[in-house]
Amino acid sequence: MRAFARDGGQMKIGIVADTHFGYSRFEEDAFMQAEAALRDAEQKADAIILAGDVFDSKIPRLETIKRAADIFSKIEKPIFVIHGNHERRSKGMTNAVQLLSSLGKMRYLHAQTEVIEIQGEKASITCMGSVPEDLASSGIRKVAESEINKIPKDAFKILVIHQSLSDIIRPNDEELCIDALESLPFDLIINGHIHKYQSELGGRLLIPGSTVITQLRSDEQGERGYILYNTKTRTHEFVKIPARQFFYMELRFDNAGMDEVKERIAKTVEDLQSKNENPVIKIRISGTLREGLASGDLSFLHYDGVYLQNDINMESIREKIMKIRESREEKLSIREAALRQLGEKLRGKVRLFNPTELFEKLVESPDSAEQYLKKEKRESKA
Repeated sequence: MRAFARDGGQMKIGIVADTHFGYSRFEEDAFMQAEAALRDAEQKADAIILAGDVFDSKIPRLETIKRAADIFSKIEKPIFVIHGNHERRSKGMTNAVQLLSSLGKMRYLHAQTEVIEIQGEKASITCMGSVPEDLASSGIRKVAESEINKIPKDAFKILVIHQSLSDIIRPNDEELCIDALESLPFDLIINGHIHKYQSELGGRLLIPGSTVITQLRSDEQGERGYILYNTKTRTHEFVKIPARQFFYMELRFDNAGMDEVKERIAKTVEDLQSKNENPVIKIRISGTLREGLASGDLSFLHYDGVYLQNDINMESIREKIMKIRESREEKLSIREAALRQLGEKLRGKVRLFNPTELFEKLVESPDSAEQYLKKEKRESKA
């Protein structure tokens, strides 16, 4: 058990996740915004929990590790951390978070529990770093069963994980679901991996979201920040941090000309950039162009700070692909029907050949079928 002193009040936990240090597209944003969250949490919380994906890659550059270590060296409050899917490595191999922990910057936990005490108030932090999604549910149950009896009965019990949740990301029977977490014997469950702040199970399951955008998807829109949790009142607040705003826009066109496409994109970009300081913008364009124009004709379009997803004419391409597939399936079904009919006619009759092979030869040409029959007849007499 680790004991920490503080100036009275109630125990508060700062919850940060998915800082993605070293993310190349927004590297400075990742460092600056994570540091803002950690510095603010240090001022308001008694301890900080990092719920995985501290780094963006399994083997970060040395410069990235040094810069992260410098940020954590300035944080005086205790930090407890797990690895995320971006840091997960094969069994027996040291991950980047373990390396950082070995420098004395934080306490790394995996399938372990740490109990902290602050002026007589206890909290246990049970952790399971990221595991393959199909093993998450059984893995969490095993960790809970093995660790729960090690926890003092009067401690506030926290579980920290880093997994997909099928209820939120996508329906998948192999992935962990919220219902599977509800029955676990913990007062608070913290999950990383999901990049947008969410509160589930009446505030018992908390997802702080990422401190930096990485996927440029519509569900990453919104404020960046961290969670400040009060263990006594069992309440929390989402604390916003200074961060560049992200906007995801969709523009649809119908039989449009090049000028129309360019003008609408330019106006959308101008409106967003005029109202927001240095925003990150992603625009998805879809629909159709006038006859004679192709989606590739738009490849030259470029706007600073704007990511353009060109799906123009994709629907017509999909339709063509579906027609080709249907045509192939139709041909296949005709072939199967003819073969089945031939087999039924020959069923129970003495024959010197294989109906399937004969049918294939007939498809090739009558001559091929005739040669096949002669060959089979010769072989039967041999």
